[in-house]
Amino acid sequence: MVKVEVQPFKKSINESSFSSEQVAMIWDFYVTKSIAASASQKRTPRDYGLRSIPWKDMCAVANLVADNIKILPANSMNKTLEKLDLCTEIGKGTTKHNNPIDIETPRIACLSPFSVADEELPKAKVGEAESVLTHIRNAFAHGNTYYFDNHFVLFEDRDSHGQITARIILSQQTLIDWISEIDKDQRYYVIVPTTDAI
Repeated sequence: MVKVEVQPFKKSINESSFSSEQVAMIWDFYVTKSIAASASQKRTPRDYGLRSIPWKDMCAVANLVADNIKILPANSMNKTLEKLDLCTEIGKGTTKHNNPIDIETPRIACLSPFSVADEELPKAKVGEAESVLTHIRNAFAHGNTYYFDNHFVLFEDRDSHGQITARIILSQQTLIDWISEIDKDQRYYVIVPTTDAI
């Protein structure tokens, strides 16, 4: 397991090892035409000929195991970040310092919009895939992406108060694989095989 302090690796997608064609495709799929509710030019699963987003298949191709996926209808997730080794800083005030984290294990910790009525438990307003894709979109759009030498990427999303709402670590190849999983018929994207490991 490789652990690093992530702060020096904060880069835009244009500074990653993706080719310019891959950058254009990834940006279009995850940001401009994202399935995320926040995208004004969004696509729906139906646009791809799907009834729903194939979340289980996406997890499988990303090598995500159930214990490393926490999509929470909650207001905060500090303990979850700690449990999944996604705390990039520890301490407060003058004692705050960078904390190395595992950058080789795919994992997801994110908050999901929810509603609560009466004495019921919180209910998520969107599916798991849409929640994750929304956080990835926000991380791209706000420049909160960290590209590591092992070809993994960390996505970080925050709310308007600066509170962490998502930290997601995936291999860069997963971003391409997820486009293939959703756009199986290549209606919008032609997946060009990579010559080198991303």
